[in-house]
Amino acid sequence: MRRERSRNHIPSVSIAGYTNAGKSSILNRLTDAGVLVDDSLFATLDPTTRRTTTRDGRVYTMSDTVGFVRHLPHQLVEAFRSTLEEVADSDLILHVVDGSHPDPEGQLAAVREVFAEIHASKVPELVLINKADVADPMVIARLLAREPHSVVVSAKTGEGIDKAPAAIESELPRPTVQFEALLPYERGDLLNRLHQKGEIEHLEHTGDGTLVRGRANADLASDLAAYPV
Repeated sequence: MRRERSRNHIPSVSIAGYTNAGKSSILNRLTDAGVLVDDSLFATLDPTTRRTTTRDGRVYTMSDTVGFVRHLPHQLVEAFRSTLEEVADSDLILHVVDGSHPDPEGQLAAVREVFAEIHASKVPELVLINKADVADPMVIARLLAREPHSVVVSAKTGEGIDKAPAAIESELPRPTVQFEALLPYERGDLLNRLHQKGEIEHLEHTGDGTLVRGRANADLASDLAAYPV
């Protein structure tokens, strides 16, 4: 699955965090995935991946991962390596932390220790401070001061969830190749790929076809080059 997403240049987002921080519930809220929600260690044994889209139609994937714990034993890291590789290979980590926990900063630090062990420390990270409905407002304020790149949410009530997609989208990699093409109307497949995987800056239906300008990945831009203006 990772190879296929990479081949198609589909950005990937991994939801990670300390065990019981609410990762599966966050995935449910963000994608309506209906994933198992269980208050137990390693309730999520396999990465659960869902396809979703940005508000402008770009496709990306979102994956749930196993819950981390403090000083995760090396044997468990090895046992769950294929799952943890989802985090290291992703384009963005949604780091979910339980804002109602007595030591949320300790949980953040413990998870980042695992990030370092699986070589995921350089992956961009967005912190979701979960369980805002039961967290102490003073703790939330403290976390926001410590983690400015964060969003306060409640997977239970839905509070703040509407703010998460925009924050996620701003961190996703964007296509880099500028293009301009005049697509015949029978090449609606290319136009559809552009809507899903590219960025359209200008689109105009003309008598000769669809004039489109924007940015795409290298493979898609190469296909579009067959239809110069």
